[in-house]
Amino acid sequence: MNRRKINVLLVEDEEAHAELIRRAFEPRAELMGLSWATNLREAREQLEKENPDLALIDLVLPDGKGDELLPADGEEAQYPIVIMTSHGDEEVAVEAMKAGALNYVVKSGETLANMPQIVEGALREWGHVVERRRAEEALQTSEEHFRFLIENALDVITEVDAQGTIHYASPAMERVLGYSPRDRIGTNMFGLIHPDDREEVIRKVFESFDQPGITQSFESRYRHKDGSTRVLEAVASTHIQADGQQRGVINSRDVTERKSAEDENNRLEEQLRYSQKWEIIGSLAGGIANEFNNMLTPILGFAYMALEEAPVGSKTRKGLEHILTAANRSRDLAEQILAFSRQSEPQRKPVQLNHLVGEALKLLRPSLPANIEIRHEIEIEQDTVIADPDQMHQVLMNLCTNAHHAMPEGGVLEVSLDAVEIDAEFERIHTRPHEGAYVRLTVRDTGHGMDSATKERVLEPFFTTKGTGERSGLGLSVAHGIVVSHGGDLMVESEPEKGTAIHVYLPQAERGFEQEAKAS
Repeated sequence: MNRRKINVLLVEDEEAHAELIRRAFEPRAELMGLSWATNLREAREQLEKENPDLALIDLVLPDGKGDELLPADGEEAQYPIVIMTSHGDEEVAVEAMKAGALNYVVKSGETLANMPQIVEGALREWGHVVERRRAEEALQTSEEHFRFLIENALDVITEVDAQGTIHYASPAMERVLGYSPRDRIGTNMFGLIHPDDREEVIRKVFESFDQPGITQSFESRYRHKDGSTRVLEAVASTHIQADGQQRGVINSRDVTERKSAEDENNRLEEQLRYSQKWEIIGSLAGGIANEFNNMLTPILGFAYMALEEAPVGSKTRKGLEHILTAANRSRDLAEQILAFSRQSEPQRKPVQLNHLVGEALKLLRPSLPANIEIRHEIEIEQDTVIADPDQMHQVLMNLCTNAHHAMPEGGVLEVSLDAVEIDAEFERIHTRPHEGAYVRLTVRDTGHGMDSATKERVLEPFFTTKGTGERSGLGLSVAHGIVVSHGGDLMVESEPEKGTAIHVYLPQAERGFEQEAKAS
């Protein structure tokens, strides 16, 4: 394969010098072609036609300085340029090299005769310059490419040291968390993390520093600049820099909307399950109530017959009257269960809770063991609510029965009434009850109490803490449903070994209804 002839441009006004250089190139005429210009004008004319593979330029020319042929400021040379100087011009030649010349030589008989070798050496050096330039351009292109990817990425990319100090933050930080990346450089990334998640994130990040090359994944809540909370899903890894220092790279993705959608979906699924449970309860309730009525009919019949034969004023008659009162209450309860199964509206009227509590405790006392002390505390004047009396009786009996079962070794059962005013802040935190005046019925026991997991589920239908073979039922969930249907709410307060308090909030009736309740 024939090699392409190297084209060398010589810019030299001294004819003798040019002749020596020409003669030096003659033995290499097949490999190197030499063109000659005697001044800047001729050199420019030749350069306009074609760039040489190399230019030999005398520093001093008739129409100016040879360095005028060097690249302009900010431009790169397109071909190698070797400056030739006379004795004493070295400093000027060095300045020319700074301006873009590849090399310089001081003219002498020896250097002019060795000019072909000088050209070959310059071309080899130029080859290295070109390769280095290509590598730098490729690196710059790569850096620009990755900078573009990072700066336009949706994820927040941060680089931190082992103490969590931020050394780099991508522009996405401002979009996701509201903070300018420039403002966060030098601050600690852990300061933005929710206190409840901070310890886990710190542990994960430190593990990535202890095990370089292994990716750590975590999810945490971050504080947005506007005070809101964002949920970020992140992966952390560690790399070692050229100076030997470790840096952690954390890639975080905003999943707040996804988590919100998941929570809403879970809430809807839970609501569906809850509705399905109540549908099952409704189906069961009708059958149970019918059977219950069938059993009550002979009890009521025989009790009425026995009452007619019992002497007036006797203990037997008084006992039968209590039996009839309880049986009639049970019959009314069966009707309430049937009404519940049909989703019908109960009959509501003004009810004084103090009288209802007194009646319920009077019926309850004979069924409780002697080691259960009953306390009845009233701290309210206006205790009237608009309610179904039988349903309120059912609620109270369920709560007292649950309290009794929580104290198998005895204790104190306390029933109290007081007035409370629900404000907007209370409603915001608890959702129910709504803002307004309420009568609060509290049933408190000194039993074993409940842990947080049990307390969260205690209002669910079918949930029970009783063991196999013990009584269980729908008492608390049914009571909760009744209270909510009356515009109030039922709240559970309990701690292990500290007892339980059930608070029932019912809207307080107006004064006119209170007078009506007292009259009835």
